[in-house]
Amino acid sequence: MLKLSVTKEAKCAVANKVFVELSEKFEKVMKKRITEKIKKRNGEVDLVFVSDKKMQEMNLEYRKKNSPTDIISFAYLEVTEYEDWEESEDIIVGDIFISVETAKKQAKEQKHSLEKEMRILFVHGMLHLFGFDHQNDAQEKEMEKWAKKVLA
Repeated sequence: MLKLSVTKEAKCAVANKVFVELSEKFEKVMKKRITEKIKKRNGEVDLVFVSDKKMQEMNLEYRKKNSPTDIISFAYLEVTEYEDWEESEDIIVGDIFISVETAKKQAKEQKHSLEKEMRILFVHGMLHLFGFDHQNDAQEKEMEKWAKKVLA
């Protein structure tokens, strides 16, 4: 089971409930992948809404790019050895940071609601946490396929 915690360092008009429900849908659609990654344990995911200023600082520190971006995900499953943990212990899957300001701009550009943009970004981040990437066309298509299933 996935456990989601939401922190709003920047004001976000989208209700936490939206992300909790989307996390539950993600878990149903991605059940096989999640089970492979976390076995029968609970997985913890932190979702943090930040300002463009904070996102720019993070983007510079972690990606060496001096500009804000819409989302940054930190996938701990890839870098943490959980085999030594007690079976009853929760696994920290990762952190997802979303810039509210950039999400608003993108929603306006795409002519859809902020909620829809946030849902898209959240699912994108969740996919990264469970090992998906978009370094090439094949990976991007695979990631898009799963995102569409979750967002349907």
